[in-house]
Amino acid sequence: MPTIRAALLAACFLTTGFAHAELITIPAEHIGEGKTLRAQWFTPDAKTATGAAAILLHGCGGLGANRNLNARHKAAKDWFIERGIAVVLPESFTSRRFEEVCTIKMQSRTIRQIDRVQDVMAANAWLKTQPGIDAKKIVLLGWSHGGSTVLNTLTHRAPLGEFSDDVKFVEAIAFYPGCSQFVKDSAPAKISSPLTVLMGDADDWTPAAPCSAFVARLKNNDQPATITLYPGAYHDFDNPAGKLRVRTEVPNGVNGSKGVTVAPDPKAREDAMAKIDALLKKRGLTTAATAIETKR
Repeated sequence: MPTIRAALLAACFLTTGFAHAELITIPAEHIGEGKTLRAQWFTPDAKTATGAAAILLHGCGGLGANRNLNARHKAAKDWFIERGIAVVLPESFTSRRFEEVCTIKMQSRTIRQIDRVQDVMAANAWLKTQPGIDAKKIVLLGWSHGGSTVLNTLTHRAPLGEFSDDVKFVEAIAFYPGCSQFVKDSAPAKISSPLTVLMGDADDWTPAAPCSAFVARLKNNDQPATITLYPGAYHDFDNPAGKLRVRTEVPNGVNGSKGVTVAPDPKAREDAMAKIDALLKKRGLTTAATAIETKR
């Protein structure tokens, strides 16, 4: 029976390598109908757990087909788990009956950034109720569309410079986010959490220049933000799989109907993960063994 076989394969996938993995639903009043946010939850072995957790936000392509994490998300999940950090991956699209939005023009998309920001807030609130999780040790990380969500989460509530706890994180990391909307406003910008932006300077999907300008504006306002641009790197540079290709079905890049370029860049990926590792170590979020190994 295909449905039983599919369920068994999914269960096998979720338990391979780490015993503590669950498909969960998070209370989310902002979502229609079911009022829940689907997510995947992974916990490290109790002996290595640090009390830290990471919310990982997928890009416009979702987490992967049939709820199976694609190579980028699986590698990131494994990387955090190895460091004793629990991981939750909200499924913002499948919770709203979408698989992906990459091929949909910006103006036609019905899933807004504020929707995903509310997903982050719901996931953050849920994490803080989980046994063994330290509310002061939650990391927010996103890629592309999810990276834009990171930026929107950090900046969407600061009329007087005050931020509520549900948008505060020990570290926030955005891989190749879209920053164009943030440079349209010349007012001093503030963020709720330390921000690290990582992207390629050859990115023709989410261009680097607006992000550089936005981070510069943050730094001019004494905000804890940094950006690293990798020479010659394209969108998706941290993907451990894949090859250089032009996605002509994506209409939202710099070159319009000509599509966008995606390509892995192992050297840039290695440097980016080393930077993140250093941030986590500085905050005391990794296991002692990993910290010693990284130092070597």
